[in-house]
Amino acid sequence: MFRMILILIFFTFYSCKKQDPVNKNPAVNSKNHDKANLFRGEKLSDSAFYYYSIAKDEYLLNNDSVKAAQASINMAIIQCDNGDYFGSIETSLEADTLLVDKNDSISKSFLAANYNNLAIASTKLKNFDHAENFYKLALKFVTHPENKYVYYNNIGDVLIMRGDFKNALRNLEVALQVKDSINYARALNNWAYAKHFSDNTFNPVPYYHKALKIRLKDGNRHGLNSSYINLCDYYADKDPAVSLQFAKQMKQAAVEANSTPDVLEAIKRIIILDKNNYLDNFQTYNTLSAEIQLKSSKAKNQFALIRYGVEKSKAENSILKVEKLESQKKLMYLAMIAAVLIITMISVIMSSKKRRKRLQQEKDLEVKKTELKYSKKVHDVVANGIYQLMTKLENNLEISRDETLDDLEYVYDRSRNISYEGIEVHDSPEIFSEKIRKLIGYFNTHNVQTVIAGNDPSIWEGVSHIKKGEVYQILRELLVNMKKHSHADRVTLRFERMEDRITVAYRDTGIGIKKETIFKNGMRNVESRIVNLQGVIIFDTETEKGLKIDFSFSGL
Repeated sequence: MFRMILILIFFTFYSCKKQDPVNKNPAVNSKNHDKANLFRGEKLSDSAFYYYSIAKDEYLLNNDSVKAAQASINMAIIQCDNGDYFGSIETSLEADTLLVDKNDSISKSFLAANYNNLAIASTKLKNFDHAENFYKLALKFVTHPENKYVYYNNIGDVLIMRGDFKNALRNLEVALQVKDSINYARALNNWAYAKHFSDNTFNPVPYYHKALKIRLKDGNRHGLNSSYINLCDYYADKDPAVSLQFAKQMKQAAVEANSTPDVLEAIKRIIILDKNNYLDNFQTYNTLSAEIQLKSSKAKNQFALIRYGVEKSKAENSILKVEKLESQKKLMYLAMIAAVLIITMISVIMSSKKRRKRLQQEKDLEVKKTELKYSKKVHDVVANGIYQLMTKLENNLEISRDETLDDLEYVYDRSRNISYEGIEVHDSPEIFSEKIRKLIGYFNTHNVQTVIAGNDPSIWEGVSHIKKGEVYQILRELLVNMKKHSHADRVTLRFERMEDRITVAYRDTGIGIKKETIFKNGMRNVESRIVNLQGVIIFDTETEKGLKIDFSFSGL
């Protein structure tokens, strides 16, 4: 279920305010709950998560579902803080089922905090529709008047990311009524951003600076990143030198706030603005990106292992108790086991039905793909194959006559036997990352500089031959179009993998491409192949010079 929730953007990490459940009656806390609170205050999240998990089970044994929900919500927030967004959503949804009486005053405060956490995790996963709905539910159960304005701000922030600036402004105008200076600066910064994009005559800079001044005065380091990023992006095409200065200030603020993701966002902009240190910044970006990915993976494994340890401990205690049970209780456990087996059988049957349905859908999709496959083969095998060979001959003077004849014979055989081919590109024993490197190297001349980053063998681990073939054809199409039409002197390709999602960023410094001609000829083939990959492609048609294309797809 949760894999259907999309994957993030980073901009709202500090625009969303987390709330911990309000502990109305500390005296009823279990000892393990108190231990969890202490560890959390000391920022020992793994220990806090462990004791919250134990406390939750104790509350359930005592039929205290409200306190069990409180412990679960705190566990979910810890998971979200550490980048385990899917796990956080799962834990929060479990907590929601425990809060049966939604009219109870204590339950309301827990519900508001829980829905707020669900909204934040959904935003991280770029599922903005879910995030908006969860924030609206949080508003429904809000108990503190000031928190209402925080949720309105967060709703506005989500609507900005969806591009719905009109409705974003409505929510942000309500958020501006907040009295707290930190939340006011947050709402003001977002309001100016939405106003700027809904009215191109509006100048947001004075409001950006006003919000920045408030944040500097309050020492709100996390909020500074949001201000600097808006100012940096505003001046990016108006005054690159000023934009670069704000990007560097953002990086400094992120370092001081110990926020690696914000540092990454700053460096992403510095790479574009500071061309003199392009490669150094790119290397730093890749290193930090890998660190974030590793941290996220560790967080998921960490909390899964903690839960496993708690469950294992519970199982061992249960075995000792079972030995002392009377025969009637043993029968009860046998009945429970039988129920579990029945549920498992039902689950297997349902899973099998879903799998058959999915296979049928894949089969239908494959039939549709076949209709387009042969027309694309003529373009890819004959046209692009010959053009790649021409480029290879043009840029590599030492290629022998026999090697050239071999390449021509290969293209000839492929074009003659198109109707008999099963797939478009067959993997050779050559490592795919090396194959990509060679392809891009063919287009590196004294007039065109090609730069590749992130093309490590680990990027392509687990990727099917068919998907690799599609990616190869896409890259070749882009490079052929660049050489034919763009007059670029620099081409950059960056590869990045986050969990099972692979992102490819193409940049060149050519004449660009008009919006109305994006999906003509070769670009139409690129778009078609992205659809085959079930991926997403973004064309930047607003750039004055050059072409920017980002596409991503699942590596599984």
